[in-house]
Amino acid sequence: MTITRAEIDAEDRRIAAILGVDNVVNFSQRGDGSVFAEMGDGVVHLKVRERADMWDIGTYDDLDAFMYEVTEQATRSIGGSWEMEHRAEFPEDYDTRIGWHAKQLQLLTRINPVWGQRFRASIAASDLGLSLEDIDAHPVEEHGKRRHTGPVRRLFNRQ
Repeated sequence: MTITRAEIDAEDRRIAAILGVDNVVNFSQRGDGSVFAEMGDGVVHLKVRERADMWDIGTYDDLDAFMYEVTEQATRSIGGSWEMEHRAEFPEDYDTRIGWHAKQLQLLTRINPVWGQRFRASIAASDLGLSLEDIDAHPVEEHGKRRHTGPVRRLFNRQ
């Protein structure tokens, strides 16, 4: 398969509107540690540069797989920010990752229910020690829709 810039842009606008952000796909570097996409020969390369080092995170020839990857990263950042804003509502010894993952799951499911199921399965298969029952029970509804104003950080395990 091949991916076109027009296809990416259309999906990016749709997803960004749901998330309340400007975009989830960046085609230009925005500083050290930021993820960006490069098009070439019908595929998309996700890369990150930090100082003089460049890492190729993945190469995608499938639009759904590419958009899931960048959206998963964007919702991770938004989920983390959401959790920080609501941290005081829960006991001090509460595992903050529960709220983070619950919000991320909610957002991914809203964008694409299949992506929500995929993310849910990744939690169950991980060694994070998180309970799906805790994540499902965590309240994530907001009182009024607010636009996410902070940067959408991209976090990676570079192993």
